[in-house]
Amino acid sequence: MRFLGGNKFHLRKAARRMMPILAAVAALAAAAFTLAGPAGAGRQIDPSVLQPPPPPGAVCRADGPYVICDTFLDGAIENEPVFDLPCGTVYETSADHREGTRWYVDNLLVKRRVVAHLTGTWSLSPTGAGPTVALDASWNWWIRLAVPGDESTGELTSHGTDLRLSGPGLGGVVHDAGISYPDGTHHGIARFFDTPEAAAPLCAALGA
Repeated sequence: MRFLGGNKFHLRKAARRMMPILAAVAALAAAAFTLAGPAGAGRQIDPSVLQPPPPPGAVCRADGPYVICDTFLDGAIENEPVFDLPCGTVYETSADHREGTRWYVDNLLVKRRVVAHLTGTWSLSPTGAGPTVALDASWNWWIRLAVPGDESTGELTSHGTDLRLSGPGLGGVVHDAGISYPDGTHHGIARFFDTPEAAAPLCAALGA
């Protein structure tokens, strides 16, 4: 499940700028949770004592041997250059929503899971004008840490649709889906856009 240069598509998306309003909404949700938590929920935990700390606005609670944190992030980009085709630079406009869960033991992160959904468009215009193709992704991943608290030791398993394009003449041409394991093994569909076979129909769909 690659994007460019062998990188994971969802890892590239993880670098997106997150909208500040979400942090405020999440903070309000955390306050509401404190005032009226769900039945059976454990006591609230200060996220700052956790290593590494969860993203701003996370709601963390004690749950048996764990501290469990719920995270919510939304990101968006508009007419951002993302890669080059023989016919020109491709610009993306998209929205990316994520819901995550983190598990800590002795205040050290041991594993985390994220469910993500992305929709958007690609264009050859820096303003988004002209023909576009639609892209969507719906995927999730687990990261388990070999050394608690040390994210550099995380092993990632990813499952779902990392990238699918829709447009004139693009049926099935670009579709990256399936499951990828920590050892790099992938089972599923792996039809990437950065190949000669895909570049020509993609350029045609974008009006080049």
